[in-house]
Amino acid sequence: MDYFEEQQYLESKLKFDRDKIWLKLTKSKPQTKEFIKSIESKFSEIKNYGEKLLFWKNNNLSPFKLHYEFTIYNEKNEEKTPVISINPEDNIEKLQYLKWIIEECYQEYYNNPKKYNFETVSFEQLKQRFFESDENRDKFIRFEEKSTKERIKETGVSEEVYNYIKFKQREPNVLSDLDFMDVKIVTSLQYFAIELSFVYDYIKYLIFLKSHNKKEISVDAVFSENKTFKSTYDIKNLKNIHSLLIEKNIIQKINFEDFKLVFTETPLKEIKNKIVWLPKKGKGVYWESLIFFIKEICGYPESYFNTYSNKIFIDKIGRCFKSETETGFSNFNNGIPRGITNLKINNFRNTTNNKNYQKIKDIFS
Repeated sequence: MDYFEEQQYLESKLKFDRDKIWLKLTKSKPQTKEFIKSIESKFSEIKNYGEKLLFWKNNNLSPFKLHYEFTIYNEKNEEKTPVISINPEDNIEKLQYLKWIIEECYQEYYNNPKKYNFETVSFEQLKQRFFESDENRDKFIRFEEKSTKERIKETGVSEEVYNYIKFKQREPNVLSDLDFMDVKIVTSLQYFAIELSFVYDYIKYLIFLKSHNKKEISVDAVFSENKTFKSTYDIKNLKNIHSLLIEKNIIQKINFEDFKLVFTETPLKEIKNKIVWLPKKGKGVYWESLIFFIKEICGYPESYFNTYSNKIFIDKIGRCFKSETETGFSNFNNGIPRGITNLKINNFRNTTNNKNYQKIKDIFS
């Protein structure tokens, strides 16, 4: 690196003030002590760490504020300070916390780009450009890797963000791959997430390019592709949907815990009991009703269904659902694309007056 290049790099480093951003993120979701007091009893009933994080999110608490407290007085007029906390205690919880704050931090940047001086090209757009390119594949990958690293460099984040690539290649993920100075200090996780989230689309794209280049990892083993669906509904509403689906004879009776796994971004390898989809069409499955159901429970817009997304969508259905008979789902790779086409032509309306389709619509109305 010559003097001119070095000066450019040092100037770019000034663009990213990690401490300043940390302070903004910590104060991004202020809550009154009265509000914290009102939710403390519900939070204290939660034992599962993942559900604590979901509670934190649903109540609009800052992911970077590990605990909230307030003052009360007991019958003897003694002062007490109850605390609600998501401080991760072990490496499993630290991994959960890290993955969660990366997503939350990225979303905060994405929703408030001016506040954080955030600019990006989405991972989906980058992938789409990759698949649409007519250039020589190896040459295009080399060019994209170089230009993506230049984009990362221009943001001024530290090179520690590249450790995430090694981290994602290991299964299960291991915190030591991130090379933290002190993983025991949760602030280290927060600082890493702040920088990584700022270039999250580009780091994911580098992993994607790596998977197509050296075949070191499978593209399907990266990020959301190897997980189940993500519902927009909380646990309470999911339980209600689960009960209504069984009651209306849309799905076969299944334990709620197994049902929940299909809609809470669980690693696909953990799905042991698939959901049995009952609506039939001749000897097969009424695909349109299943597609419409997943669209509604996950909050997908109609624009979600495109060539690349459909591939992931179809694979997940095959891994998470089945029919009463083996023959019913044997043709899902062809049946689901036809169902998507039919629904898109009719703007996802029930043009056949199918009763099961209407039942699903009623559940979400």
